[in-house]
Amino acid sequence: MSGLKTISLRKIWANLDRGKTILVVALIITTLVITGAVWASKNVTVVADGKRTTIYTVHENPEDILRQTGIYLAGKDEFRLSTPKVTAGTVITVYRAVPVEVVVKGQSRVVITGLPTAGEVAASLGYGPGKGRTEPGEATLVKPMMKLRIIELTENVVTQKVPVPPPVVRQPDGTLERGLEEVLDEGEEGLKEATVRLHFEDGAQTATTTVAEKVLVEPKPQILRVGTRETVQTSRGTMRFRQAFVMEATAYLPTDGGGHGITASGLAARHGIVAVDPAVIPLGTRVYVPGYGLALAADTGSAIIGNKIDLCIEDHDAAWHFGRRMVKVYVLAD
Repeated sequence: MSGLKTISLRKIWANLDRGKTILVVALIITTLVITGAVWASKNVTVVADGKRTTIYTVHENPEDILRQTGIYLAGKDEFRLSTPKVTAGTVITVYRAVPVEVVVKGQSRVVITGLPTAGEVAASLGYGPGKGRTEPGEATLVKPMMKLRIIELTENVVTQKVPVPPPVVRQPDGTLERGLEEVLDEGEEGLKEATVRLHFEDGAQTATTTVAEKVLVEPKPQILRVGTRETVQTSRGTMRFRQAFVMEATAYLPTDGGGHGITASGLAARHGIVAVDPAVIPLGTRVYVPGYGLALAADTGSAIIGNKIDLCIEDHDAAWHFGRRMVKVYVLAD
């Protein structure tokens, strides 16, 4: 009897050991599963319908995460990730489809879109980079019933023969007054063949880009004498000047105009007072005009614009005979 009891107890203990082992293994597996799930879980923020919700999830698919948050997408709704793929800290933004008025070449239509930017809407209609630009700009966020103008961009490459202007060669000349130039040789235009890309917006040309050029005929340079002389002989001896002009000169009497004989600067009109365009010669500037003498730029006139000068001559006959002629005008140095 005692032997039988011993065998039964051993079997009971063996069965208990196997049960404990299975239980321990099950606990370990459960712990690993739970721990793995915790480690795989990540915080993701969902922005949709005016709300911002942060959740912890084990999902990798953005649509699964949206469903976990209770967000469902309709036909043309869109979403965007803040990162290339879902990871801890990713923000998923949902864009609900809205109506947008799209205008192309004056033709308007309404499209329903969930695309977030004007550029993406244009691209979806076949006007991606290089094919269209938008007003407002491509980065503008889409709003319900916003007006989106798409300008169609096209190009055309052509080959043209284009004149080449002659280069200018300036030769300093001490016999010519500073500020004056004289043409010694007009030169000749050359000719080149240019391949250009013409840029169009809605059919209207807006720009030209040169792709390649080949010179067919070399241009002949234009030769200019450039004055360097800075002194002029006057009735008061040699005087330095800052600039010289060739101007169209006329004469006026002190009583011309309003008849009061008062100039624009407030001085009395008399010999030695000249009218100029202040944009060319500022009022108060001393000048020298060969054949007239030293003078002060102190008056203006409605007809005295650009390279023109009106000389005050007190004698009626002398003013009449002066007429209209070209003269040199020296702006004297201070």
